[in-house]
Amino acid sequence: MLALCFPTMTSLVSKKLYLIPHLLEDGVTKLKLLLLHMATKITLVIPALDSHTPIFASSFTVELIKKRLKENGIFIPSRLKVFKMKRRFTAGPFEIEPIRVTHSIPDCCGLVLRCADGTIFHTGDWKIDESPLDGKVFDRETLEQLSKEGVTLMMSDSTNVLSPGRTISESVVADALLRRISAAKGRVITTQFASNIHRLGSVKAAADLTGRKLVFVGMSLRTYLDAAWKDGKAPIDPSTLVKVEDIDAYAPKDLLIVTTGSQAEPRAALNLASYGSSHSLKLSKEDMILYSAKVIPGNESRVMKMLNRISEIGSNIIMGKNELLHTSGHGYRGELEEVLQIVKPQHFLPIHGELLFLKEHELLGRSTGIRHTTVIKNGEMLGVSHLRNRRVLSNGFTSLGMENLQLKYSDGDKAFGSSSELFVDERLKIATDGIIVVSMEILRPQSVDGLNETGIRGKLRITTRCLWLDKGKLLDALHKAAHAALSSCPVNCPLPHMERTVSELLRKMVRKYSGKRPEVIVMAVENPGGVLTEELGTRLSGKSNTGIGISAFRKAVDGQPTKSHLNSIKPNGNDDFHSEDNSSQESQGFCIKPERLLPEEDYIPSNSTEMNSFDNEGLEDFWRPFITPTSPANELAKDNEGSVQQSKNTLEITNEGEEVSDDKSLKTSNSDVKPVKRNKWKPEEIKKLIQLRGKLHDRFQVAKGRMALWEEISTSMLADGINRSPGQCKSLWASLVVKFEQESKSENKSKSWPYFDEMSGILSGSEDVATE
Repeated sequence: MLALCFPTMTSLVSKKLYLIPHLLEDGVTKLKLLLLHMATKITLVIPALDSHTPIFASSFTVELIKKRLKENGIFIPSRLKVFKMKRRFTAGPFEIEPIRVTHSIPDCCGLVLRCADGTIFHTGDWKIDESPLDGKVFDRETLEQLSKEGVTLMMSDSTNVLSPGRTISESVVADALLRRISAAKGRVITTQFASNIHRLGSVKAAADLTGRKLVFVGMSLRTYLDAAWKDGKAPIDPSTLVKVEDIDAYAPKDLLIVTTGSQAEPRAALNLASYGSSHSLKLSKEDMILYSAKVIPGNESRVMKMLNRISEIGSNIIMGKNELLHTSGHGYRGELEEVLQIVKPQHFLPIHGELLFLKEHELLGRSTGIRHTTVIKNGEMLGVSHLRNRRVLSNGFTSLGMENLQLKYSDGDKAFGSSSELFVDERLKIATDGIIVVSMEILRPQSVDGLNETGIRGKLRITTRCLWLDKGKLLDALHKAAHAALSSCPVNCPLPHMERTVSELLRKMVRKYSGKRPEVIVMAVENPGGVLTEELGTRLSGKSNTGIGISAFRKAVDGQPTKSHLNSIKPNGNDDFHSEDNSSQESQGFCIKPERLLPEEDYIPSNSTEMNSFDNEGLEDFWRPFITPTSPANELAKDNEGSVQQSKNTLEITNEGEEVSDDKSLKTSNSDVKPVKRNKWKPEEIKKLIQLRGKLHDRFQVAKGRMALWEEISTSMLADGINRSPGQCKSLWASLVVKFEQESKSENKSKSWPYFDEMSGILSGSEDVATE
């Protein structure tokens, strides 16, 4: 039903889990989960199950499951069923009996499943420890009785089938730890599997005999210890441990530190300490490290790298089979053979191990006289023939076909789902081939008198990750290729077509350049006002490449006065306030001081190799006030209303370099100018501004960062359907403060101005500056 495997580093996830989908669907109540022991990897199965699936386990295992269920928000106490050794219970069609086995974790058991069609014996993870530290020995007697009863099918752990002989007892490891810790002069650090509670008891005993204080560094150590303490099986009282933050308060010779990280897990304490990046544990050359674990197959490379880093620091590492610092929790070949000879099953199915181990265990079973043995793959289903009677052997295995397994991934503590849900393939592609992100601001040419461009211009920004850039050469080539792709597009080309064209060209170019096929993401946005902005910058710089003639911009500004007051806000007779928005102002003159123009290199026209560009944002501040309401450029400016920050400065206009003294249009008086379209503040908008400004009044007392607060107010007003820029809000508030000061000096305060009470509630007792 369930199969858990450890992925390679290239899969970019923590664990992989094979599931049978139709057994895990909501509403399926016949599914039962039987846990023979508890390790961290097994907890990954639980969130994949239906929330009503009952879970049968020993008391220690249940304590660990509770924590996992609570973390995932699916804790239902009635789901958990605690069983005891040799006490039978019913689950579905089976009568189940747990049998005591020894392992590196407390409360491990094998299961005998009896039904009308026969008896199945599942060993779980096991070894035969003749002298276990908790005194609970391997139950040979029950196995002998089971053999007499008759076992239809036996499934057994195959992890150490290639290791000859028998495992050593945990008590031997305890003696070895005590010997090494007693001989140490400085600080001692041990690393082990966090679930090995018996080993923790050995370390505690050694610490007591040598007068050292015990410290746990690593969350999983505390998780297992707390569960064992609640179940009454902990050899250590958690309250007696020295806190991690108090390590420096003790002399090194007085400490014994237990850490996680024996398999060089990326975030484990010992691995982080080897990099010098652990906040809890700092290694030194005086430390002695006892490696009380076995390197799991597949982790050899990263464990060796971690040990090399520790050796470079200078710490003394003690490890190896001859040191007797570790014993496996899985039986060696001699123990596997002994159990096969005791049980004498009719059918034997090796489980738990690599295919090589399973095949070797199958041969071992045949050597003990078992007639029917086989090895199956993930998803393969087998049937066992019914027993005719207790004295007749069955006819062997029957193939039931293949089950369609669903591969699920566990990524971190919370993420769980299929490959498509966690984007595993896409993440793997980005990790191996890289990613390119292109943002384009598209400037389409406009048909205006004297300004006839035929190509599309674009402001590009290219970002790459996980790509070899060849000292910047690739990035330069990407820019050129993107501009070339953009220039090949028709003027009326839609944005999605531009994005697709640039993306395909960049992908092909990188493949030819470095052999990689990166993910290319292109985002294009259009700026209709940008073309006239660049034209103005080019004209003012004196480097225009357009034809001879009177420009459309010049026509747009003829006949206007020479001065303009921008962004003025005044109260009108109705006690309403208005502001002159930059995007709707009339042009009043044509001369801008050259030093105000800032060049920007990011603007590169795609159809020209030599084209001067200027700061788009700065130029918009200048050309917007100079365009008449009837000009085409002003219609473009209306689309960007409110996007340019308003200025309160007065621009002094002079027209240098052009003879216009005979131009009668320049002599037009102010009375001939059309009235400015005013963007009035409505009373409800003013009240909303006062309310929002009052809420942030304390934050406005800080000297820095006030403009960010006005942006926050503008955003809040926009959420209520009021479109006002931060500059407009700030300017109105300045006028409100001035008005308030005037009304404060008046005798009839409340009647003359409707906003006096609101303003008084904010400004009373504080000194506000109108320019804030």
